[in-house]
Amino acid sequence: MNESTNNPQNVNEDKRPIVPANRRRVGYYPETFISFSLPYRAPVVRTADGEKTAVPSLVWERRNGNFILSMTAGAVTTVDKEGKEHREFVMPSGKYSRLVLHWLCSEAIAAGGPEIELSTSWKGFLNNDLHLTWSPKTAREVERQLRALLALRLELTTITPAEEGTNIRTISCVVGKDVDLTFTQDGALDDRKSRIVLSQEFWEQVVTLWPVPHNKKLWDQLVASTKSPLTLDVFLWLSHRLHRIEGADIGKSPVLSWDSLASQFGADGRVKKFREAFIKSSREIEAIDPQLIARVERVDAPGRRNALTGIRLHLKKDVSKGYKNIAS
Repeated sequence: MNESTNNPQNVNEDKRPIVPANRRRVGYYPETFISFSLPYRAPVVRTADGEKTAVPSLVWERRNGNFILSMTAGAVTTVDKEGKEHREFVMPSGKYSRLVLHWLCSEAIAAGGPEIELSTSWKGFLNNDLHLTWSPKTAREVERQLRALLALRLELTTITPAEEGTNIRTISCVVGKDVDLTFTQDGALDDRKSRIVLSQEFWEQVVTLWPVPHNKKLWDQLVASTKSPLTLDVFLWLSHRLHRIEGADIGKSPVLSWDSLASQFGADGRVKKFREAFIKSSREIEAIDPQLIARVERVDAPGRRNALTGIRLHLKKDVSKGYKNIAS
């Protein structure tokens, strides 16, 4: 069993009070998707020997401590500019899926309920809501990721020791309950407003249970400067973990191994490769928020140069101690 690097909260616990979002200053992202990252690229089926195939995988599963999150792709229907319908099963992945999820969570919390109204044009949605530059190609992929995320089915399983045996509990939900999108193909204004209603289970068990607040201005700057979905995940995870450390005012925090981090973030490949990608992402974040990265120490094994060990997170007051920074 992997060590949890985020200590995800049990879905049975009481909800935190939700503070109305100031859209200019605060963004929200579900803790569930900080503890379990979405895929970085569309997953594919592997052979018995672990070789990748060209067949898209309809299931994505991640484990974090005694929690398991299973995601199952739903059916997505789109219409191209020639009016031809396309129907496929799509697992949300990549940068755009994270931007859409961030927007869904922030808007739902700001609205105080699972019903969300969208901009009346694709251009408005991309430019104003997601802070992306408009292009027909970008709009098509954003629509695909939006529909894929809303069609996604989640199963969160908690495994805990019981007095006699083991207790296993699973909560299931689909993300979107009612999706009504009306946008013109060229992104121009459409008088009919589009609407999304999240399922009540997703609203209660994922969005409102543990919404993670963070600096939206820094998020928007990072979105504009990076192409890496891992960089966005690392920023959200560090913002959350460092805030919790500060709030608890704990002493010396434990070392989080590269193995456990790679498992949580869904790394596909060698741990060494993940470590290099994580450090690269840290440098991208440092350019936006140097104070955040200043609190992340890279820990290597004593006497072993470049040994793959892990990282340690520090309180704000520890920054001046001169330890080896993750981005150095």
